[in-house]
Amino acid sequence: MLAASAVDSMLKLKGYVDGSLYSRIEKATTEHIITQDMAKWAHEVRLDANDQRHADQNAGLPTEYDAKRVIDFVSALAEILFVLPNRVQRGLYQS
Repeated sequence: MLAASAVDSMLKLKGYVDGSLYSRIEKATTEHIITQDMAKWAHEVRLDANDQRHADQNAGLPTEYDAKRVIDFVSALAEILFVLPNRVQRGLYQS
């Protein structure tokens, strides 16, 4: 659930504040902030969180592998949305 919350927070920091997390992921995709594949992964993180948040009895408990996978995605998303652009800006303006 916290990984989905992190995705949500990062998108909000990038200005995607309206609507549901689903719609923010979709809008970030159509505006080329994230790729189609990143959106698919973000939706998987979102849906996995929904299973736990809503205590879906048909959903299995997350495994250690599941946790690693969502943390890997959130880390990659942070790198792409915030760290890499900052590095590029520093590289352009350092003399």
